[in-house]
This record gives sequence, C-alpha cells and structure tokens, in this order.
Amino acid sequence: MNTFISDARESRPPTLRDVARAAGVSLASASYALRGHPTVSASTQANVASIAARLGYRANPQLSAFMQARRTGRAMRTDAAVALVYGGPSLPAEGASYFGLCLRGIHTVATEHGYTVDPIRWDASRDPGAARLQRILDQRGLRGLLLMPADKTSRWTLPLDWSRFFGVALDHSIGGVPVHRVTDHHSADMMTALTHIKAAGWRRPGLVLDPLNNERTCEMRLGAYLARTHHDFSKAPPPLLLAPGNKRTATLRAWLRRHRPDVVLSPHPGIADEITSRPPPPRPASAPAFVSLANYTAPAPHPGILIDGEGVGRTAAFLLFSLLENPRTAAALRPQTILVEGAWHDAT
Repeated sequence: MNTFISDARESRPPTLRDVARAAGVSLASASYALRGHPTVSASTQANVASIAARLGYRANPQLSAFMQARRTGRAMRTDAAVALVYGGPSLPAEGASYFGLCLRGIHTVATEHGYTVDPIRWDASRDPGAARLQRILDQRGLRGLLLMPADKTSRWTLPLDWSRFFGVALDHSIGGVPVHRVTDHHSADMMTALTHIKAAGWRRPGLVLDPLNNERTCEMRLGAYLARTHHDFSKAPPPLLLAPGNKRTATLRAWLRRHRPDVVLSPHPGIADEITSRPPPPRPASAPAFVSLANYTAPAPHPGILIDGEGVGRTAAFLLFSLLENPRTAAALRPQTILVEGAWHDAT
C-alpha cells in the first residue's frame, strides 16, 4: 500500500481535554466552541479557538466520525484514510508540475487533519466497470475519493456506486458522476492576463490552445478570451485550436503570418519556443511576445498566470475531509465546484 504517513511526534499531542482545561471551560463546552455551536457565545468560541491554536490541538478524524455516528445513530465509518484515484501509468512526483503541486497541497492538509492518502491506480481498459476498484475501496474501508484527471483524454467517467462514496475531482474532465470539483479559475485568470496585456499597450492578443485541453477545461479560457476581446481588443485575431501532429508548426506559422498578433497567450510552454524560432520565408517583421497562462513556479521564464496547484490540492483535501466528517449534511448536497484563482507574475 502506497500511503502518505503523518509525521510522528515524540511528545503526546494536545487533547481536547487540555484545551478545555486551559480555557477554563467544560469538555463539552470546548467541543461545542470549536464546532461553532450556537449555544456557546462568540467570545468563548474565539477564546477556545485561540487556545487550541496555541497548543497545537488538531481534531482526530476517527473520533469525529465516532461522535457523528453517536449523534446520528448511524454505524461508524472508517474515514481516517482516503483514496487518491488516478488513471495514468504512474502518480506524478510532488514538485513543479500542476499535479505534483496538487499532491503537495493534499499531503499538507492530510497531515494537518490526521488523514492518510492511499494512491490507487484505476486502469479503465482492464476494469471498465470499476468492480475491482470498488472491491479494493471496500476492503480498505475507503469512503472518500480524490480524483486525479485521467491521462490523455478530455472526458472520462468512473462507474462506482456513488451512494456509498464521497468524491472530489481536481478538474472538469470527469462526467456523469455526482462528485464535487476543485480546479483552476481559468476564466478569471484569462481576464487577469488580458488586463495586464492591455495595460502594457498590446492591441492584438492571440490565443493558442490545444483542443483536448480546451475541452477538458470546459472552454473557460476560450470563452473569457472571446468575451473580453470583443469589448477591448477589436483587432484581436481569431483564436487558434492547435492539435498535435506533423502539421502543427506549419499551422501555427501560417496563423502568425496571416493575423500578426503582437502577443500570444497560451498555457502550453512549447508555443513560446515555436513562435520565437526562425521560420522559413516569408518571415514576419518580428516575433510576437509570449504570455503564459500556466506557470507553476516563480520565477518563470515568461510573464503570465501563476496557477495555484498547491492551493487546489489543499482545498480539495479540506473539502473531502469536511464531507467525511459531516456525512449527513454532505449526503444532501448537490455537487459543488470551487474555482481557485491564480495570480499574475512578471518574468524574471
């Protein structure tokens, strides 16, 4: 089993009883205060929360699940571990890629909240009905799933019995299942990029997207680009959906010659290399500037949007843990989508 293990501590971690004693309240009052119960005054809630933070107190998810079971009369579920379901050949390493940063954020929040994360690969070609995956989840007592995007596809689904699970996906590509989503706010990021482009004096911004990426992001970048350029950039060229293949470079160069953008926006770093390489005649007078819509580290070689992949991972993990610790409320929720905005960074 491949799991992230919470850091071991040499000393005993503080308990809720320690918090109650330090705050001068009963154990029940401390518990109610930390849960924001209306029977506890706001000042007491703030005092107990401050003391809990100072002592380093963290709620035990297994105990939370047990207390929830007692309150609702339902059987206790094993929620102190969650599954990280992925479909690629291997799980990316934590680091400077989008999914690597998501994993770092997931790991951080899991450690803080006392959960372990169990990566499980699902091979749709060998387990199309997900029967084997569901057996694994049942055997390990896993009811919470973090869903990584499938490898090299724009749309996918996961045919589990979702009445028995809570799921949080890290993009829009999964469909046909009642899961929550946390992903980048591509529309807001495009608006941010175009605001900086306008301020810099560029008047002909061109957009280059991969069709598969455009589809799996629900055309959020494309829609925002078309809406904003309609109002603020009357000379903007039509966007280019550039598919992989042996005609890719020729198609891009033909588009550059015909429409002459003064700056090109794209989430794909290879586009920057292609627009700055020396094309065969006829050549444009000068190569356009490049703005990246998907930087993952700062500093970056090109100005543009720094995507908060780690923030997406943190938010997804926190959402899933909240669902597991409040199953009665969570079961009544319709699927929610949380969009995490990036930030503009200049090149350095």
